[in-house]
Amino acid sequence: MFVSLLTKLIFKMEKVFKYFGDFFTGLTALVLTLLGLGVAVEILFGSGAMFGVTVIENVTNVLGSLAGSGFAGFLAILILFSLIKK
Repeated sequence: MFVSLLTKLIFKMEKVFKYFGDFFTGLTALVLTLLGLGVAVEILFGSGAMFGVTVIENVTNVLGSLAGSGFAGFLAILILFSLIKK
């Protein structure tokens, strides 16, 4: 009885982890799509064309601040790159 209860609990937890994993994968894809759209709109229509936000400048500032952080910034850029490549 205990084994079957434990097995059911494990299957439920696997479903929960799969649900959240799929949710965050979709959310990441949405954010990257919006980022790409923002860059394309800014290139086509000029700075601040997408709701007054300068996407390219913000991305450049984030990468510049990470690059200026030394080895920790380099690791952060590698982690971000690995997340994007998935």
